[in-house]
Amino acid sequence: MSSTTPPLLVQPLRLAGPGDPRLITTPLTAVHGWSRAHTPDGGLRLTSPCRTAVLTGDGAAGRAGTWTVHGHSGPGTDPLWRATFGPGTPAEITAAFCTVLADGLRTRHRDYLLGGPHYRPDTPASVLADRGWRPDQAPKGFHDQAAPDHTAVYRHRVGHQPHDAEVAGLAPPSWSMLGGDPQHPSWRAEFTIGLPFYPLVHAARAFSSTSPVQRRVGDIPTRHLALVTVRRPSRSTPARPMPPAWSGPSTPPASRPAPAARRR
Repeated sequence: MSSTTPPLLVQPLRLAGPGDPRLITTPLTAVHGWSRAHTPDGGLRLTSPCRTAVLTGDGAAGRAGTWTVHGHSGPGTDPLWRATFGPGTPAEITAAFCTVLADGLRTRHRDYLLGGPHYRPDTPASVLADRGWRPDQAPKGFHDQAAPDHTAVYRHRVGHQPHDAEVAGLAPPSWSMLGGDPQHPSWRAEFTIGLPFYPLVHAARAFSSTSPVQRRVGDIPTRHLALVTVRRPSRSTPARPMPPAWSGPSTPPASRPAPAARRR
């Protein structure tokens, strides 16, 4: 496929394919000043100016790789939390999480706490419920919210487990996004207890977005072709290569966990 071929408009976002990884990396480096380096195995590492958040990935060269964000209490400390966006995760969802996280770090989260200019009491569960996502049958120990078309699930783990086990991947994550068939998902993103909650809320907005995004022919996963709406762009129907403009959604950081019913 020639790079000059006009992109198509695809919706919903969660089934559109991985997209352009520059949507993730460019705002962090160009707007928020994150430093860029390479890992020993050739992957990409971006570090926040305060050195309390690190994004690593093997998707920087255009591959549908994994992106992982670790949060730290200070430079060189053990990770407090982890967010992982597996292969095939639409770049717009990863970007939604990372860019809002970066903006929060800039003010040490003050703008997102109760009374701050960007504070909003939304949770991922409330965002999804407002968009028609409803509780669904889930594995034991979990609570699921399914998309109206049953092509995605937001999963909340019920009960307590050590946060370091979650961060290390030795225990199920507190929250997951599963795209495609929930029994055999095309992609998944995972979030552990302790992460600032407002980036997760914004990622949920992107996850549940029905706005069209740009993709080229061949970028859409074959297994999703019968599930997506595809059309050619026109001047009257502009594409949205990123999620809808951010208006500052936030809830208190998960470093001080709220009750499970509020934190879904």
